[in-house]
Amino acid sequence: MFDLNDLEVFVAVVEEGGLTPVAARLGVPKSTLSRRISQLEERLGQPLLLRQSNRMLATEAGCLFHRYSRQMLDLADQSRIALDELRGSVSGDVQLNIHNAFERGWLPALLEQFVREHPRLRLQVVPSAAPPAALQSGQADLWLWLGDCSDQAMRCERLGEWSVGLYASPAYLQTHGKPRQPSDLRAHAWFDMLRCGGESLTLQHVQQSDLLASTPRPTICTSSLGLQFDVIRRGQGVGVLPDWYAQRAEAAHPGSLVRCLEAWQAPAMPVNLLYNHGRLPRKLLALLECLRSNRPVEWAVVI
Repeated sequence: MFDLNDLEVFVAVVEEGGLTPVAARLGVPKSTLSRRISQLEERLGQPLLLRQSNRMLATEAGCLFHRYSRQMLDLADQSRIALDELRGSVSGDVQLNIHNAFERGWLPALLEQFVREHPRLRLQVVPSAAPPAALQSGQADLWLWLGDCSDQAMRCERLGEWSVGLYASPAYLQTHGKPRQPSDLRAHAWFDMLRCGGESLTLQHVQQSDLLASTPRPTICTSSLGLQFDVIRRGQGVGVLPDWYAQRAEAAHPGSLVRCLEAWQAPAMPVNLLYNHGRLPRKLLALLECLRSNRPVEWAVVI
């Protein structure tokens, strides 16, 4: 059996004449598309495409395979349409993989409401700290991911973004002093969130965009938003939190957080939806619409 994602990429490159227009339309790097075609050629045991100037042309084998690939894709679309019409409602199994940061707060209550509205739907939610892989049989139908997704072969839709700031507890600052400039962070215990590469973070001045500074390497980095908040609230050091999360935490626990280095901004963290290209089943369209229409207003992308 062939992966329909690979067939869609191959057919698109043949019909559009190259990797560049397909990559631009799908929002996927050309290297990712090229890799998928190479894997397809290896599986078939013969070349499918030839590069001539700025175009890619199908070989004799490629022309033959394109014809059957198009038929397979059309048949897959027809079968999905027929099944949707047969069901007439949102039903069946859906697997949603989520970044660990969404385990608490906004998402659980929303999904409970969604399942109540669609009682014939069975929703499996799988938290993950590992970045999304290309959707294959048996894996997720949809990813709700925090962070960059430019290297994925799936469709990547921006749902919003998290503006983030630096926070500490009042007790910690009373003992260690409040940092006044980024270089002061070297004298503090520093915790990063959801960026587990262990690298420093670039800060940008909110009024002078060309003025940049770097944080120290983190003492602790975690993919858990709740753990990051607990570490900061218990007075272990200075750390990064989404501004919306810090505001809600402060409302629930007054006096637990203080914003530090207010004139400096850490890079916003994108919130993305990742799913297959092509026609989507009704159950997945319903879940996507639920997530889009109920996105917190604080996540709006600043243009």
